[in-house]
Amino acid sequence: MNPKMLYIGPLKDFSGYANAARDYVRALDYVGCNIVTRHLKYDTGDYKNTTKERELENRSIDDIDIVIQHTTPNESQRKDGVFNVLYFAWETDRVPDEWVKNINEMDLVLVPCDENIKAARRCGVTVPIQKIVHTFDMDKYAGERKPFSIPGVDNYFKFLSICQYSKKKGVDALLKAYLSEFTSKDNTLLILKTYIGTNDGEKEKNHIPQLIGAMKDILRLKDYPKVMLLQDIMSDEDISRLYETSDCYVLPSRGEGWGIPCFDSLGYGKPAISTGWAGPTEFITPECGWLVNYNMSPVVDMPHPHDFMYTAKDNWAEPHVCDLKKAMREAHTLWGCRKSSWHSEDLYDSPTAAWGKMCAAAKARAHDFDYDIVGTKMKHVILSHYKQWKNQNANQCTVAV
Repeated sequence: MNPKMLYIGPLKDFSGYANAARDYVRALDYVGCNIVTRHLKYDTGDYKNTTKERELENRSIDDIDIVIQHTTPNESQRKDGVFNVLYFAWETDRVPDEWVKNINEMDLVLVPCDENIKAARRCGVTVPIQKIVHTFDMDKYAGERKPFSIPGVDNYFKFLSICQYSKKKGVDALLKAYLSEFTSKDNTLLILKTYIGTNDGEKEKNHIPQLIGAMKDILRLKDYPKVMLLQDIMSDEDISRLYETSDCYVLPSRGEGWGIPCFDSLGYGKPAISTGWAGPTEFITPECGWLVNYNMSPVVDMPHPHDFMYTAKDNWAEPHVCDLKKAMREAHTLWGCRKSSWHSEDLYDSPTAAWGKMCAAAKARAHDFDYDIVGTKMKHVILSHYKQWKNQNANQCTVAV
């Protein structure tokens, strides 16, 4: 049985949703699914399709058996005469009430983490829901890349954080932790790659430096560690060089359906620090990173064009700043430690085998999410539910979408 699947998603956009959609399509194609795609404009972006992706989008949509819609539920629509699958990711402990009707019109729902299942069930979703973790092209992380040369910080421990600036991403908590835990004597650097929007002007670009200055003002300390702020759009190649330049990824997000930049750090062999709730818990283990303690707190200060999204009716994870400071200090210490007095040779290498083992564990962990593993599971889940649906609807004819 190899039914024809139509995958509708933001396949040419800039967002994390778009990256996830492209990888799921590649994974399904990799494991032999009969798949065709159509682009759904979700936000901005000018992604250039590969030859294979152009082939998939040019295939006919006649005789479709399964339709997979990769979008927020309010933009989904059930298609008649086919098996309907919805994929979405979310960042709070409940899905908006306005989503529930559309979700319950689907035959199968896929989400990337356990917390998304709980959020949907909590709000009245009754249709089958399955967790399908994000999947990634391991070739993306292979090979050597040249780190950036940053004058004056050759021997510094470099934290990296990549995100679109918002309350959700926890940049305020990160700055509070980093600026209060370290001083210039610690030889640390925080590389903060962020932006407010894809078309930021001078006003938007001035906002983040002002935020850093305001944080220093309220902390009222006399000595601060270095921060490097990057706000321009960078190529994928330069982003990969940023990972090579850094030693550890850190972002204490209040809510992540997954957390692609955080996962990417593992793929590049860099341990990661994140909040211990929702998406990052699916891939960060003690062997390759730190999950920071948190408490659930009402969502605030998260503007959105839809007034029913990100309201204080929802909760997300408020990271414990002191635990974040502890994790960052442990990473810095582990990286910088030298041989102990008991000289256990298998624990130490350059700079330390303990840190080297964490980096190796990060890279090994990423391979648990390759196209073969996740694509195979995704194919099995979709086809097993499709088979049940088809048996229940044996007299229903398949129609073109």
